[in-house]
Amino acid sequence: MLDNCKDSRETWQAVEALLQGWLKERREVLVKYTAIAATLAATLDRDATAERVNEGIERLCQLLVDYVSAGHFEVFVALQKEAEIFADGSGEVADVLIPNIGDTTEVILGFEEKYPAAGIDDLDADLSLLGEVLESRFALEDRLIALLHGSHAAQLAAD
Repeated sequence: MLDNCKDSRETWQAVEALLQGWLKERREVLVKYTAIAATLAATLDRDATAERVNEGIERLCQLLVDYVSAGHFEVFVALQKEAEIFADGSGEVADVLIPNIGDTTEVILGFEEKYPAAGIDDLDADLSLLGEVLESRFALEDRLIALLHGSHAAQLAAD
């Protein structure tokens, strides 16, 4: 995708398109996560809840794997390539933040491996931990995007 870009502006635009799709996936993760948490909180009938939640958990797990994979294998690679093309030292930011984002991946994939097979007995606690990890990850991702991609947008606007 980025290999066909002629200059820094085209590279930035290609990364922007990739980011917009990826951030849409992130919103889907949040919507599904919130729906599951709300369903758990709304009822005391664990059997009825389990039926409704299991479908949602299966979809959440799919979304999580897709989102994390796209981040590591597409988005972060594209951001690093963008940093190389702009050659403004922003690659150093990526070198620090991407491993920190990677630290959250283990917890996310652990959730995906456990559910939906595990049922809902530990789901409240596991969802809580997942929520904290996602919040941390999203903050790091936002920081990475702002410091790399956002600063490059400002450079392009100034040109």
